[in-house]
Amino acid sequence: MAISHPETDHSSFRTALRLSPTGRTVLVSMNPRAGSRARHTHVEDIIEALTQADYRVHLSKDLIDLNNICLELQKRGDLRAALAIGGDGTASVVRSHVPLEIPLLVVPMGTENLLGRYLRQSTDPAAILDAVENGVIAEFDLGQANGKPFLLMISAGFDAEVVRSLHENRRGNISRAAYFLPTLRVIRRYDYPAMRIYWGASSAEESTRCRWLFGFNLPLYALGLPIAPDAVGTDGKLDVCSFDRGTAWSVARYIWHIVRKVHLDLPDAGLRQVQRFRIEPTQDSVVAYQLDGDFAGTLPVDVEVLPKQLRLLVSAATARRLGFELRDRITPG
Repeated sequence: MAISHPETDHSSFRTALRLSPTGRTVLVSMNPRAGSRARHTHVEDIIEALTQADYRVHLSKDLIDLNNICLELQKRGDLRAALAIGGDGTASVVRSHVPLEIPLLVVPMGTENLLGRYLRQSTDPAAILDAVENGVIAEFDLGQANGKPFLLMISAGFDAEVVRSLHENRRGNISRAAYFLPTLRVIRRYDYPAMRIYWGASSAEESTRCRWLFGFNLPLYALGLPIAPDAVGTDGKLDVCSFDRGTAWSVARYIWHIVRKVHLDLPDAGLRQVQRFRIEPTQDSVVAYQLDGDFAGTLPVDVEVLPKQLRLLVSAATARRLGFELRDRITPG
C-alpha cells in the first residue's frame, strides 16, 4: 500500500553562494563514448570560449588523469569549477573523481541528460561561459550506494538488468535505440527475483519484500516517467518506490499506471522517504542495480543520503527557480 508524505517547504535552508572571482582554472572532463561523435567537436568551441575569457582550461578524457589533474589544481588553489560533458552517468563519474568541495557544472551532451534538463543548462558556449563567470553554487543532497556516489537515482530489478545487458554488450557510443535489443533479451529470460529492503540498513530493522525498486534523490527518470514526482534533492531523504509483483505483465501494468500517475494507488506498490536503507537478494538470487543509468553491480547494497554534499554550479535564474536564496557571500577560491 502506498505511503504518502506531506509537502514540505525547504526554502528556509536552501542557499546558493557566489563563486570567488580569484579562481581562474576550469577542469573540463568529457566521456569519449557519451552521445554522438559529432557532438564532441562542440567541446572545442566551449574550450575556446573559456580560453578567450582568460580562463585556464584543462581537458581530461581519462578518469585517472582527471583525478591527478584535479589534485594538482587544488594545490594551486585556483580551481574554479569542473565541467562534466556528457550524460547523467558521466556527471556521476566525474563527481566521484573530483573532490566534493569543487562545484560541478553539468553540460548535457550524452544519451540521457535528465539532470542537465532539470537544471536547464544550455550547451551553447556562451551560456557555459556565463555559468562559469556568473553562476552560483547550489548545494543538493548526494546519494551513496556501497560508497559510490549517485546524483539522481538508484534502481534494482528489471530496468537495472536491462542496463547490465547493455553494459555487457556495449560497443562505443550508445543511443536510445541501443536499449531495444537488451530490453527484449531481458523480457525473454528475466525471472524477477525477489529482494528485501531493510529500512535502516540493518537486518534487525523493519523490512519489505519486493521485486522492483527505485530510490530517488531528484524526481528524474528516463522518458520522464514520474515514478517519484515529489522527490526533493534538499530534504536529506530518498523517495523509495517499490513494486511487489514480478512478471512481464506486471512491469507493463506498473509502467501504464506510472504514466497515468496513479501507480502509488496500487495495493502492490509503496513509497517511503528514508535517509538510508539496505537491499539484499533473497536466497541465492543475483539482482543487478544501476546508478544514474549506469550498471553499478549486484546486490546487496547499502544506500544513504549525504546532505548538501552535491555542489552544482548553476545559473542564478535556475537557483531561484529551484527555491534557493542567493547570497552575496563569496566562497573561498
